[in-house]
Amino acid sequence: MTEYRHIGKVRRRQDGRAIVTGKAVYCDDIKFKNAYVAKVLHSPYPHAEIVSIDTSAAEALSGVKGVMTYKNAPAWKTGVPAHRPVMDQHLRFTGDPVAAVAAVSAQIAEEALELIKVEYKVLTPVFDVEDAIKPGAPEVYRKEDNIESKGFHYENNCLPPGSWFEGNDPPFYKIQEGDVAKGFAESDVVVEGKVSYTWTFPGAPESPFIAAGWDDETHVSVWASSQGPNMVARPLAATIGAHINVTTPNVGGSYGNKDALGYTAMLIVALAKTAGCTVKYAMTKEEHLLVYERRLNNKFMGKIGITKDGMMRALQGDWLVGTGAGSELTQGQVAEGLGELHLALNKTPNWDITAKVVVSNMIPVGIARGFGGQELKACALHLLNRALKQIDMDPVTFFKKNFCQAGDQYYWRTGHKYSNPVINYDKCFDVAAEKFGWHEKWKGWGVPTRMEGSKAYGVGFSIHSSGDPQSDETFAYVRLENDQVMVHCVVSQFGNGQRLALAKTAAEILNVPLENVTLNESDTRTDPADFGAAGSRETITAGGAVGRAAMAAKEKLLEEAAAKLGCKAKELDTKDLVVFKKDDPSVSLPWMAICPMYYSITGQGMVEGDFNHNNCVMNFVEVEVDLETGLAKIVNALSGSDVGQIISPIELKMQFEGGLGSAGMDTGQLEEFVLDTNIGRIVTHNLIDYKWRPFNELPNFETSVLESRFPTANPFGAIGIGEITGAAGPAAVLMAIENAIGGAEINEYPATPDKILKVLGKA
Repeated sequence: MTEYRHIGKVRRRQDGRAIVTGKAVYCDDIKFKNAYVAKVLHSPYPHAEIVSIDTSAAEALSGVKGVMTYKNAPAWKTGVPAHRPVMDQHLRFTGDPVAAVAAVSAQIAEEALELIKVEYKVLTPVFDVEDAIKPGAPEVYRKEDNIESKGFHYENNCLPPGSWFEGNDPPFYKIQEGDVAKGFAESDVVVEGKVSYTWTFPGAPESPFIAAGWDDETHVSVWASSQGPNMVARPLAATIGAHINVTTPNVGGSYGNKDALGYTAMLIVALAKTAGCTVKYAMTKEEHLLVYERRLNNKFMGKIGITKDGMMRALQGDWLVGTGAGSELTQGQVAEGLGELHLALNKTPNWDITAKVVVSNMIPVGIARGFGGQELKACALHLLNRALKQIDMDPVTFFKKNFCQAGDQYYWRTGHKYSNPVINYDKCFDVAAEKFGWHEKWKGWGVPTRMEGSKAYGVGFSIHSSGDPQSDETFAYVRLENDQVMVHCVVSQFGNGQRLALAKTAAEILNVPLENVTLNESDTRTDPADFGAAGSRETITAGGAVGRAAMAAKEKLLEEAAAKLGCKAKELDTKDLVVFKKDDPSVSLPWMAICPMYYSITGQGMVEGDFNHNNCVMNFVEVEVDLETGLAKIVNALSGSDVGQIISPIELKMQFEGGLGSAGMDTGQLEEFVLDTNIGRIVTHNLIDYKWRPFNELPNFETSVLESRFPTANPFGAIGIGEITGAAGPAAVLMAIENAIGGAEINEYPATPDKILKVLGKA
């Protein structure tokens, strides 16, 4: 095993002290010159038409710079395909923007909102995905909205399938191969059923923030609390036909949900254009919970066939994907969800599963950690438990037999098949199961591990995998200037320590102290292109691009030093800002002599994306269920994976632990939005009523991590796992709860006390 200087070692984050002392700059800390504050008037109804709107009193209020409504808003649309306008006379959910005000202060902006007079015509709403596709259901969008993509048209409250993930390929919204009728005939056990996964709030501590100002008619400067500056800049630029530059300082968490900020960014850029000024919009926490995009709401109606020896033979089903009143990238989530299910049940020869993206009068759906696979697998794999129970096979044994192995082919988001030629997770199953004590704790389906008074305990297991770790092209460059290493890669700091990993990569390759490495601010003006920190990809892609850029800079440094020392570059090496001859270190030059003041040496690096790498995380859980109250708690959890080379041990552990909440593992028994269908409004719109895990209720949490140093584009053989750490959790939790309560079936997430008591016949 190679001994590294920084890689795999604990190193203090360069920004750590500023973050914990409050000195770190976040979007809302920035003082924008001549900026106006934006406030938004939201629809009080889930479905309505604006009959009339009078903004004259608001416009006349001293301190108001501008007011935007559907009457003067730009005719832009966002979403996949383009369908959600900046503002519309037709309002589609409780919270849909009716008007936006730019004023000199938040107080004046709020006063202006109160002066706006609106008359509404209330329309009948539809909230449930099954109800939305019934004949005669209320139309969330209409024929005149002209929503179409790749030859498909909006119909019956279903958006066209497909996203830009597939490029010019046909939309990937279904897997149909083999012969499911034959597969079911070959099966010893066939089960059917419906499982639903309700929408949840993957909201980070910092609420979304956008500031925008038009530099001229074709250039816009945007500041965004986004984990992916290019995910804000590139789609928005294409939407509005202008050049977008995005700057991202520190971000107070994202969990995927503040990646693109598609609609919010479009709204504020439009207000800046309409009002003719720079505008900043800091969403309140109440707005964040009430109107901002959230996780998918979905139902899976399926049929599964397996043999007595635990091999899947057939899978058939309809996946109804609830995207609320708008889709930021739901079709892309569908494509990845199908791929992630195919990785988990890879040995299945017969498939017939089709997804529909269904709009309703619910809050729109956006990007969220787990990205489609969490929602689909939480449902499909829970239905699978019914079959495993009949053949009496435990889930660890089953998934080890059916999961994608090295060389197997799997579908990914383009609709094509790929194969991972090397990476195999077989050993992970055994090592993680042993550390958790799975075989001692597992007593069989529907059998508690133990009873303590009214408390019953049960265990569960599930698995998650993604084909994204090396997806999409990434560019970086590294500058050597005097005694500094400057890294340019548009990766923002949103809590996961990714920028530390990139600094360590450059420091390792150039063999310098970490304090000599500086990462440039995340800014699309000065940093090269990158898809963004999504899909656990930046460990390989950004790490690879920075690594190659650092190596290129090192080669140039040695070449210039060789010219000065009268030798060949291959005879030289560098350490601690000094270049020296390998066979005679006394012959040396400091970097300052090679790269003096006002001189730069620059190396460029690029990683070409591919989908021939898949990662994997296994979640083991033990739950406690109070049979008197129905309250379920996770008491023990273990996450296992093979991550290749560990880059940062503490950050890796924190990534695993972070899978508990943020609409991750805890959606199995805790997190849930509650909708009042009479008014179409969320009633759990604060962090007391929305049941989120506090820090003092964390369970015992362990990890089982292997290091195989995979042949990836990462220079040290690492593979990313950040996004997927909690995605298998909900299915594991619901399995554990059913085992604890004696096998009573619960077919919807989360398993809250009322649902548990109901299946126990106590409510």
